[in-house]
Amino acid sequence: MPIRAYKHKHDANKGKIETVKQILKEYRKTAQDISKLQWQIFFKEGKFNKNQNIKHISSKLSERYKQTCQYQVVSILNSYISNRQNDFVEIVYNSNLDENTKFILLTINKSKAWFNEKLKEAKLKDKKTKKVVKTLPIEKHHYKLVRKIIKQTFKKNKFPTFKHISMQLDQKVAKIEKKKEGKAKEFDYWIKLSTLEKGKPIYLPVYKNSYFESKEGKHLNFLQINEKENDIEVVFLKDLPKKTNYTPQKEKISIDIGLKALFAVNTGDLYGRQFHKYLKHYDRIITQLQANLQKQGIKPSESKRYKELNRKIKEYIKNEINRLLNRIFKIYQPKEIVIENLNFQNSELSPQLNRLLNRFGMKIIKQKLKDFEERFEIKITYVNPEYTSQTCSSCGYVDKRNRKTQDKFECLMCGKKINADVNASRNIGVRSSNPMKFLKRRTVLRMLIRAYLSGAKNYACSSRACEVILSNRFFIGYYEPLKITSKEKS
Repeated sequence: MPIRAYKHKHDANKGKIETVKQILKEYRKTAQDISKLQWQIFFKEGKFNKNQNIKHISSKLSERYKQTCQYQVVSILNSYISNRQNDFVEIVYNSNLDENTKFILLTINKSKAWFNEKLKEAKLKDKKTKKVVKTLPIEKHHYKLVRKIIKQTFKKNKFPTFKHISMQLDQKVAKIEKKKEGKAKEFDYWIKLSTLEKGKPIYLPVYKNSYFESKEGKHLNFLQINEKENDIEVVFLKDLPKKTNYTPQKEKISIDIGLKALFAVNTGDLYGRQFHKYLKHYDRIITQLQANLQKQGIKPSESKRYKELNRKIKEYIKNEINRLLNRIFKIYQPKEIVIENLNFQNSELSPQLNRLLNRFGMKIIKQKLKDFEERFEIKITYVNPEYTSQTCSSCGYVDKRNRKTQDKFECLMCGKKINADVNASRNIGVRSSNPMKFLKRRTVLRMLIRAYLSGAKNYACSSRACEVILSNRFFIGYYEPLKITSKEKS
């Protein structure tokens, strides 16, 4: 079941807040020590151990706290390794290695056996019968190569530092108690939190969150506590049920992500037409504020107004993305959603707002789609977005000049006129059977050109069509056969 987090307002006094911050400081220090130990285990055994004996690690935290901390550290490290596995796959797919070597390397990567060399054979199975159709021996030089590749991904992506993690606490150290009748009616919850002093817990008063209460699902006795400026942040979690009675009404929809219209669906519908307008409005305000702060010699991180504005922008982006995706889901009720995996940015916005969109906006989109996947068992397919905005969804001709403006597409070959984002969304839908996820940009272009030429032999070299192609820099290297064919026809 999907687990969701909800912030709750607390009313802890300064003394209790300071106590929690001291616990958090020690928790982070302990997490760093546990991380060092876990990496030693990983490089020796090829995996982390959440039940590792850590009594020898010096900490002011109790053993129960330390074990809770270790569970969190291992969870974060496993997530990091999972991402590096994906990086590994991309590197191997884009390499010039032969197919057998690629298969061997990917088999080792799938088992995370980069360092322990536990696999001796790579077995290729038939997808339908599950019978082994090929067995390849794994040799020393294969392990040397996989270690070289995985270490390359480590260099590009720093190990988690744990310097700023929140505390994810279970009931061994933090118990959530509902208010008791006749006592402290003002507060809805109390958190009994173990401290650095044995036998001296503190009680944090917490107000209820109406939205949290209204959501169906099981309230977990598990919470997150984080530091926020001079305060602390309390987060409760709820286990949401799957919608087992969901019946898809449409086989598949594909979505293009833009800014003029935030989402374009392959049906031709556009959602979030005002999104770009509001972002530009916020961008002007925050850019001017930055300039004023710079003149005064004030860092943005020291300005309450700047931080509040950043919070408002994030809130707007989050609410708009969730609102629109909920609407799209309700209208189409699909079995599968195909969407581009891209950098979310626009040249009309400042670098700072583009960074915010990339890091925060795409994170919210993926979280929402993951929610659909977990709760309704909808298949979410991410595809390579390269050239989807320049390829005609009708005839397949790819040309930079096809896209006349930000929102107008007109194919130079077949004359198809369509909204540019809708055209891109239809190309995205076609790619769901071949996501091209790990292919380089030039490889995608080569595939598109070859697919177009092979399917357009009957008319691609008419005098007008040939002229269009020969003036398209994408088709350099394909000129000669076109010229010869043209001469033969004449």
